[in-house]
Amino acid sequence: MGVFNRIFVRRFYVENTGFFLVLFYFLFGVVNGANLLYYHMGLMEGFLSSTGFLALVLGLWLLYNFKCIGFVIKTFQLPQYSFLYDTMTCMADSERRPLWMRLHFRMYLPVFIYGGIAAVFGIYKHYYIPAGIILLFNIAMCIWPMWLYEKKLWQPDVFFLTSWFSRWLNRLFVKPSVLYFYYELFTAFPRKIFTTKLWSAAVLWLTFFLMGQSDFYDVRALQLGMIVCVLLHTQLMIHHRAFDEIYLQFLLNLPISTWRHYCRVVGVYALMLIPEAIILYFQSSGHFTLLPLLTSIITGITMLILFRVLLYFPRMNAEVHLRWILVISFILLFMILGDVTWYAIGVMHVLAAVIFFRKLPEYEPWIEVE
Repeated sequence: MGVFNRIFVRRFYVENTGFFLVLFYFLFGVVNGANLLYYHMGLMEGFLSSTGFLALVLGLWLLYNFKCIGFVIKTFQLPQYSFLYDTMTCMADSERRPLWMRLHFRMYLPVFIYGGIAAVFGIYKHYYIPAGIILLFNIAMCIWPMWLYEKKLWQPDVFFLTSWFSRWLNRLFVKPSVLYFYYELFTAFPRKIFTTKLWSAAVLWLTFFLMGQSDFYDVRALQLGMIVCVLLHTQLMIHHRAFDEIYLQFLLNLPISTWRHYCRVVGVYALMLIPEAIILYFQSSGHFTLLPLLTSIITGITMLILFRVLLYFPRMNAEVHLRWILVISFILLFMILGDVTWYAIGVMHVLAAVIFFRKLPEYEPWIEVE
C-alpha cells in the first residue's frame, strides 16, 4: 500500500501544490482570522439553503473529482509506471478494488472533509435534504471512479476523448514550436489547464472585488493577485519539463542557437498569461492606466520564466522547486510593497537568462526516484 500511496497520492498533492495554495487562499486568506468561522458558516448555510448554489458547489466538487481521476489515468500512461499493469492485474479483485477506493479517497479527502462538515452543519440547521444530498454525493464520488480505473487497467489503449481531438487538431494546422506544449496540455491534460485558468480568473475577480469593497485601487494589490495566479500556474511547469525531456530533446541536436531556445521558453509563458491580461483589461475599466496593467502582466511572465529555468538545475525535484518558488515570491512581495517592481523584474530577467544559458547545454533529464 505504501508504494501505491507514493505513486498516486503523494505525487498528486506535490504536483498540485499551486492549486491547493490558491484553494487555501480562497478558504482562509480572504477574511480576517476572527471572522473565519462565521465566514464558513455563512458559506455553508448559503449553499444548503439555495438549490442553485448547492448545484454550483456540487459541480465544483465534481470537477475536483475529475481532476483526481485524470491524474490516476495519466499516471498509468507514463512509461515509468507501466509496471502497474502487471502488478495490479495480478491482484485479486477483493484486494484491488478496496485499494482503488482507499487511494481515490485520500486524493478526494479535502472535499470529503469539507462536505462532511457541511452535512453535519446542515443537520444542525435542519437542512436535512441538502445534507443528505451532500453525503450521498461525496460517497458516490469515492465509489464510481473504481469503474474507470478498472476499465483503464484492463483496456490500456483507452484514451477517451483526447485521442480523437488530437488527431483532428493534427490535421487542422502545422504548429510552431512555441505551441507544442499547449498542444500537449489541451490534448493530454485538458482538465488541468481548464481548472488552472478557472481558478486564476477567480483570483483576479476576487482581487478587484476586494479593492472595490474598500474603494482603494492600488497597483500593489493587483500585483499580489498576479503573484497568486503565477503560483497557481506552477503546477504546469513539471509537465512542461517532462514534455521537453520526452518529446523535444531532438531540438538540442538541431542547428538552433541557445538564444532561440530561450525565446521559445519566453514565448510559452508569455502566451500562458494572455487570458489573465484580457481579464485585467476589462476588469480595470478606468481604475488603472495601461502601465500598471502591463507592469502586472510582465511581472507574472517574468516570474513564470524564472521558475521554469530553475528546473534546469540538477536534482531539482518538485519539492525543492516549490521551496525556491515560495522564497522568490516572498522576496518579490516585499520589493513590490517597496515600489521597486521594475528593479525586481530586471533582476529576475537577468537571473533567468543567466541560468538558462549556463544550464541548458549541460542539462540532463530529471529521473525521479520513488
